[in-house]
Amino acid sequence: MKRILAMGVALTLMLSMLTACSKDDDSTSKDSSSGATTTTENESEEEPVPTVPVDITQGATEDMLKRSVLNEGDQSRLAEKVSYALENKEEITKICFLGDSITAGSAASSSGNQYTRQFGTWWEENVSYFVDVINAGIGATDSYLAAHRVERDVLSQEPDIIFIEFINDVDNDFYKSAMDSLIRRCLSAKNNPAVILIEMTMEDGTTPQISHSEVAKAYDVPVISYHDAVMPEIKAGTLQWTAISPDNIHPNDAGHILLGQLLTDYTNNVMKNIDTIDKEVKAFDKEAVTADPYKNGSIENRQSEIVSVTDEGAFTEVVEFQGKFTDGWGTKAGGSITFEVEAQNIGMLYNKSVDGTYGTVSIIVDGKELKPINADFTNGWGSYACMEEFYTSDAPAKHTVTITVTDETKPNFDIYSLLVS
Repeated sequence: MKRILAMGVALTLMLSMLTACSKDDDSTSKDSSSGATTTTENESEEEPVPTVPVDITQGATEDMLKRSVLNEGDQSRLAEKVSYALENKEEITKICFLGDSITAGSAASSSGNQYTRQFGTWWEENVSYFVDVINAGIGATDSYLAAHRVERDVLSQEPDIIFIEFINDVDNDFYKSAMDSLIRRCLSAKNNPAVILIEMTMEDGTTPQISHSEVAKAYDVPVISYHDAVMPEIKAGTLQWTAISPDNIHPNDAGHILLGQLLTDYTNNVMKNIDTIDKEVKAFDKEAVTADPYKNGSIENRQSEIVSVTDEGAFTEVVEFQGKFTDGWGTKAGGSITFEVEAQNIGMLYNKSVDGTYGTVSIIVDGKELKPINADFTNGWGSYACMEEFYTSDAPAKHTVTITVTDETKPNFDIYSLLVS
């Protein structure tokens, strides 16, 4: 019996550019459609300039498939999972996709055209019919939030294969650290899942793949680059961006199908060479590329055992976001809320709102006032769950955190959860 799970399909309001809101070393991960500054384009190793027009209706060309393998990586984990599925046809293979709006399926006309389902269908037809495709994509999110939700949304389901995709990241040290913690946590799972990193691109070539791939290469994680597959063609004029995207970031049906082909081609090559690949998977024990700041990251709400509210104040509303983040704290009358938190680093997931009634809060940790957080997104593309780190330190300790609405004309504020590590 075929069983495919689909989680986190993006809402219509997120079909415009969905971006993350987080600490980014004075950069932003928002695209030009939201009036934000952009990062510098990442250049790949020099390749021959494409000269033949691409008929995208015929799928990826051989050159695109070749260029897409940014890092072949250690294939032992994937080979072991493929081999087991081939030899145990009655057992279910769990394949999880962790990502943002692209992974959630934005701009695909149907769930069947999403790249996640494209890969699942290929697996059914070529490897094993019994497969669960777990879509853990949430629009407008990044690897910082993912490092905190990965246990809840991914590892708790013990997937065999994990694909990771986050175009909302910025190519800087903050996101390098977030991706480091995220990948390490996945590789350290007891069932030794195969981990594959997907690198997407914006229309102007902006991509976080340099910092991402530095982490991936250190751990021999395979990296499949949609950026490297399509951008040489875009620059050469052999492929028009509008043929693969309706905006400046999200793949359309053709783009999703193309991405699916990049993933299936890589996996198919592993399957073709299954007898020559070492399938003995070793426990992950490599040293961290960064300080691994989010190695124990978690999402904490009213049910938390490590976050306690010492003074709820006016934050008496129980708030949630699309059923994905629940039991948060909200106020419609301003005021303050005070927490006690045992942590090294603390962030917040909150409602970035377009309705004009959500304002700014001050953040005070252990008596020290930090950078305020502004929830007003008037005239933006839509309200969304925004994530932002506001406190970091070198070691865990107990902290008192007070959050206070400072704008009386905009008294609303929703805290969906605290991000603790």
